[in-house]
Amino acid sequence: MIVKFGPIIIGIILALLVKMLMAPFDLIGLIVVGLVVGYMVADGAVSGLVNSVIVGIIEGIVGVLIYAFTNSYTSVQSFIIYELSAYTPMTDLNVIIYYLIYLCVIMGISGAIGGVLNKGR
Repeated sequence: MIVKFGPIIIGIILALLVKMLMAPFDLIGLIVVGLVVGYMVADGAVSGLVNSVIVGIIEGIVGVLIYAFTNSYTSVQSFIIYELSAYTPMTDLNVIIYYLIYLCVIMGISGAIGGVLNKGR
């Protein structure tokens, strides 16, 4: 379980590009980014998972900061949660927690798959 900073930095850049350019299709883009990070780590499923989750956490923090400063929606899911619930200060916290969990699960699973794909070579 080695954390490699090269794939993490490339994954953060790719994840930001996915969020900016493909916001309606962010699920597919994040799965691809997780696969790329896991494949680049080349150290098995656990290392692919850990590195992809780190990318997901950093991307989530950056996304939350963008959301907080611009008050804009970066994905369809956060828009649905925000609009369907009554506005309270806890609503923002719920959106942030959901967003972080969403990114970590999607990126982690796809990163583990990418790590397995490369370990099999």
